[in-house]
Amino acid sequence: MPSGMMGGMPMMAMRGHMMKIMFAVADADGDGALSFEEVTAIHKRIFDSVDANKDGKVTTDELQAFMRP
Repeated sequence: MPSGMMGGMPMMAMRGHMMKIMFAVADADGDGALSFEEVTAIHKRIFDSVDANKDGKVTTDELQAFMRP
């Protein structure tokens, strides 16, 4: 596979496509805009996923564990 390509799709186009998907998922009410509440809800879900021991804090160890494949 050529460098910068994934299944024939240039990486920049792939990133743009992923951004559209992420926006659509975050736009819970489907109004085409992200409210503060929608953005906050996304950040809370991410934080909760990283906070492995559910103590309300994220340590560097938890962040590193979360980022591992």
